[in-house]
Amino acid sequence: MVEKPGCALTTEKTKWNKWSLDNAWPHKIRPYTSIPSSLPRTSLFVMAISLLATVGGTLLLHAWFSDAIPFHGRQDATYVNPILDGNYADPWMFQFNETWYLMPTMPDGGVSIFKSDHLDNFHGIASTKLWTQDHSNLWAPEMHFIDGNWYVYGALQDGDLDSDRRTHVLLGSDPNDPTAGLTDLGVITTPDTNYAIDSTILDYNDKKYFIWSGKESPETDTVQYLYIAEMANATHLLGERVMIHSPYWPDGSRKEWQWSPSNTAYGVNEGPEVLKNGDQTFVIYSACGSWDDCYSLGIIGLNGTNLDPLDPTSWWAKDDGPIFQGNNKTVGTGHASFTTDAANVPFIVYHGWDYGAPAGWGSREVRTQSFDWNPDGTPRFPEPAGRDEELPAAASYVR
Repeated sequence: MVEKPGCALTTEKTKWNKWSLDNAWPHKIRPYTSIPSSLPRTSLFVMAISLLATVGGTLLLHAWFSDAIPFHGRQDATYVNPILDGNYADPWMFQFNETWYLMPTMPDGGVSIFKSDHLDNFHGIASTKLWTQDHSNLWAPEMHFIDGNWYVYGALQDGDLDSDRRTHVLLGSDPNDPTAGLTDLGVITTPDTNYAIDSTILDYNDKKYFIWSGKESPETDTVQYLYIAEMANATHLLGERVMIHSPYWPDGSRKEWQWSPSNTAYGVNEGPEVLKNGDQTFVIYSACGSWDDCYSLGIIGLNGTNLDPLDPTSWWAKDDGPIFQGNNKTVGTGHASFTTDAANVPFIVYHGWDYGAPAGWGSREVRTQSFDWNPDGTPRFPEPAGRDEELPAAASYVR
């Protein structure tokens, strides 16, 4: 597994790696091994480590890992959900400089970030405020590193109506520090200037694409679709938007699990997030109402590396039901992001609430669990864990 800051989770597999002692061992190691979920994450299974050469005054190590993981200094046996105290939603988590950063929708409507040495523990950590303005109500901020700068994309309401909500781009003030302040550069949109929320970025074939949740027109106020457009740069898009997924079947009937049962006018495709496995590209999105117990995750994808993401026929979809949904422990499980621990085990980070708790936005909490892959390469997500259910701790880096 390899994760770049603010980018989609990707995977690579190998069993032979080389590290430079003067800048790598032990806390800089990033192995690229395939890890079976049955192994304890704090065990060291080094099949052979040998000193091979000294080149140019730098000592080199070669290490052989047989489907194993290195010890990363985390002694905790378990963790529990939620991983952050309080009512937070739409969690965007990424790893940068061996530290995990969490950027959820904030209760005060601004942009703040949490920073932790442990992917699965943000308890007691104060957030750092990066941006706010009077009467701001920014939804689902995501931070991405593009062309040497940090950018945050989030949806702000620019008018009196909910349909006036569009994605803004905010520029970071320090490329070496994700916790530095932000400046709002304004709206990033296609020429139609329609409703646009939950924006994310797809890197594909050396191009960047913007993917978001939008509505057909300002007048159609209750049905959300997934759209894509090519990016000219971090602040501008090229051309018109293209719809790549809908809560309707081609014949115009509803995909019922993607509609709110409490407000049946609302068909919801939102919260798209990119997840990659080898040459497979997936977009994991949220469906049903975010205020309903049935909020859950669906999947669409590109099989291959030479397709055109702007061609709707390039995308396949699994529309017979969710790939991650609530149970009798945790419900409202949606708006996920993806990261890896120090051993490169993939984790899904999502919001949800306890089964039986009041439905709605006031109950949402940030949770995380590890996952693995099906034989066909698609993600295999676990059943959502319950509150305070002990789970194997994520690996952390030696400090």
